[in-house]
Amino acid sequence: MSFFENLGATLGNAAGNAIEKGKEFKDVALDKGKELKDVATLKTQISTAQSNVAKLYKELGEKFFEDNKDADTYPEISAIRDALVSIKELEDKLMIAQGMTKCPTCGAPVEKGSQFCSKCGASIEQ
Repeated sequence: MSFFENLGATLGNAAGNAIEKGKEFKDVALDKGKELKDVATLKTQISTAQSNVAKLYKELGEKFFEDNKDADTYPEISAIRDALVSIKELEDKLMIAQGMTKCPTCGAPVEKGSQFCSKCGASIEQ
């Protein structure tokens, strides 16, 4: 066999090996991509389910509080009542700081100087 024939055979084998390695790499990359997609899908499904559970817990807690807001069975109920009173006081202070007053009929914020409540239409005394 001549030098050029050996060289041609060697290059041919090398090209064949490179093509084979390329196919293997492609298969591994496709498998890894599918695996990553599956993991991302599962994580999204878990996150969605966790969000739904958190929403249900919140709704259940609000219903429980409404059903038991006058009871002192749990210290959390008293803490929520106290926090709601504080929030209301802060909202009233904010209204005053923003130059607003409160509608005597519905409690909606009304700009000072307004003659009527924009929410319920009640007359506002000056």
